[in-house]
Amino acid sequence: MNRLFLLLFLSFFSFSDIRFDGIVEDAEWSDAEVYDLPFEISPSYNTEAEHDTLVYIKNDSSNLYVAFKAFGNRDFIRAGIRARDGINWLDDQVAIGIDTFGDGRYYIRFSANPLGSIGDNKVDNKDDFDGSYNVEFDAKARLTDLGYEVEFVIPFSSLNFPDTNNQKWALMLSRKLYNKGTEARYMNYKKIDGAGCIICQSDEFYSINNIVKKNKKRLIPSFTANSVRERNTEGNMNEEPIDSEVSLGGEYEFDGNNFEFTINPDFSQVEADQSQININSTTALRFDEKRIFFNEGKDFLSSDLATVYTRSINDPEYAIKLYNRGEKHSYYFLDAEDATTPIIVPGYQRSYSGLLGKSHANIFSYNYNIEKGQNIGFLATNRDYEEGGASTLYSLKGNFLFNEIYRTRFELVSTDMDEPISNVINTSNVSKEHTYNLDGESFSGYGGAFGLSRETENWETRYYFATKSPNYRSDLGFTTENDWKKHSLNHKYKYRSNGLIRSGNIEIRKDLMQDYDGNIIDQETVLSARAELENQLNINFSWDNSHKASFEGYTFKNIKDYNFGVSYSPSAKFWMRFGYDWGERIARNINVPEIGDRKDFSFNSSFQLTDQFRLQYRYRKNQLTSKVTNEDYFSGYITSLRGTYQFDKNSFFKLVHEYNNFNDDSYTQALFQWQPDSATIFYFGGTVNQEDIEGTWEVEGSQVYMKLQYLFNFD
Repeated sequence: MNRLFLLLFLSFFSFSDIRFDGIVEDAEWSDAEVYDLPFEISPSYNTEAEHDTLVYIKNDSSNLYVAFKAFGNRDFIRAGIRARDGINWLDDQVAIGIDTFGDGRYYIRFSANPLGSIGDNKVDNKDDFDGSYNVEFDAKARLTDLGYEVEFVIPFSSLNFPDTNNQKWALMLSRKLYNKGTEARYMNYKKIDGAGCIICQSDEFYSINNIVKKNKKRLIPSFTANSVRERNTEGNMNEEPIDSEVSLGGEYEFDGNNFEFTINPDFSQVEADQSQININSTTALRFDEKRIFFNEGKDFLSSDLATVYTRSINDPEYAIKLYNRGEKHSYYFLDAEDATTPIIVPGYQRSYSGLLGKSHANIFSYNYNIEKGQNIGFLATNRDYEEGGASTLYSLKGNFLFNEIYRTRFELVSTDMDEPISNVINTSNVSKEHTYNLDGESFSGYGGAFGLSRETENWETRYYFATKSPNYRSDLGFTTENDWKKHSLNHKYKYRSNGLIRSGNIEIRKDLMQDYDGNIIDQETVLSARAELENQLNINFSWDNSHKASFEGYTFKNIKDYNFGVSYSPSAKFWMRFGYDWGERIARNINVPEIGDRKDFSFNSSFQLTDQFRLQYRYRKNQLTSKVTNEDYFSGYITSLRGTYQFDKNSFFKLVHEYNNFNDDSYTQALFQWQPDSATIFYFGGTVNQEDIEGTWEVEGSQVYMKLQYLFNFD
């Protein structure tokens, strides 16, 4: 919060001709650099933008100031009051992307909607967004008769940039709007499909001379407390003593190096992971990383083969991280002591999992940065187990662009495993060369990936190959299956128009997956089509024919599957998506696998009842039925209702209820959260878990929790 006060102080006193109020007055921006957004890049392809957008940029010794004037029909503007990083796909918004090194490795994107709600993220050279990225900045906005205006204040301490007197930063200026009810996107330069990452194509720059680079110096203490009640085996509710903990985190920057640490961190999730249906799966499920400490710098760890999965570091007693984003050379190092260690043992078409005791984890990554987002890098991971044994992994990867329409990438991985000895996994199944139990065996494996793509305005062709050997194991990564090789070839035609169908594509894909003995695991052809119509009506359809598939020695032919989906958003108040999948699928979790009839249905919706109150409803049903007996292998649904009241952009109250028909249980969560800056946060909430026992709902457990975390900023 002290950062917010500092921003306001600087805005009103240190740079007196800028009044940070969301009102873009000509006098205060008269000495600024002026840019415009003349190109519509979606749905049209680099055509003239229908509405004007003016951007003003200036700076003093401490901050970058950016202002937008977004002209257009006010009646079509869509926006709600959102929490930080809560600006969603339904909102009008403007954004500035800044590549301070100008080499396309990544850029930081700052965005705001017409009501002043903000978001920031990091975008890598593959144009993948990291929404967990948070730095200090602020924005204010207001609606006008001619559209809306936004003012940004971005402290230089929030950015990494070369330690030189003369800075030249690449800019990406963008706007999303609903022109006559249809989504459109504007940019300050033409976006050429296939010509490298978006920021690599920028021909707009902002020059700064003689700014003082401030090193980050921050401490983030936190206090958490929770009270838990659980039903014991006798049916009685036991209330555990209140559990409270103090933790400390911090960041220190020196000579371009960033050092971060966390001691006894509280990594409890404020928001529960969205429920996933695992009835017919034989492998572990993957959940998104939501912990800020591990998300910062995760672009160093990107991998086609999922060589690093930070949620495999489950409950660290401490963790430290050191990274540097140099002009050409970048590195990342992480060291963590984990109190309880999840382990996934991959196998042939299935995986096994368990929870071990303590372990020690190390991750090291190095990248050499070439122009236009191209790079080559090295990664190494190691995990030592308290029970004995260790796992190591080494990888080499690269990403290159040729003639602005051809892109290739590769990844080579080597793994070594000395198993711990533990009984947490107990199965009689074996692989070709070893057991799946943790019995002290040692073995090595390898993996690899290669991709080649060609993309133009209307056509896109991609070939991709990936493999993991029978002995491949990555204990700090996410590998649920090994012993496979996969080839994939797809060709796509892209369509754009100002007519009824604004954009669309037609795609054909051929996949071949084999094991290391040459047996076909899956051989399929997929045809798909998508169309975006006016008034945010989107339609998609796909047909999937698995010509040959095998599972645990059983072979099936001509398994057909169909998918149909519709999404619709006629106004800022309503969005919905309907999906229906039908056809055939292998029933895997029975003694003898069979082909069953599949019916999957989903419905998602969002109702923006006021600028501050939003209601969301989700429903998912999955059913697989025997072709012989017409009995269900499984059938069930998950439904959830979520209401959020946003007091302002810093605070909200949320109430969530979810029911899982597969397990006959439910949970209810209530949460109040206040977050005035990137790291200061207070939340108070609770959950109640219930189970349907012979027609009576019984409380199985409940929890009340709170957390106070505060950012002390000494920049």
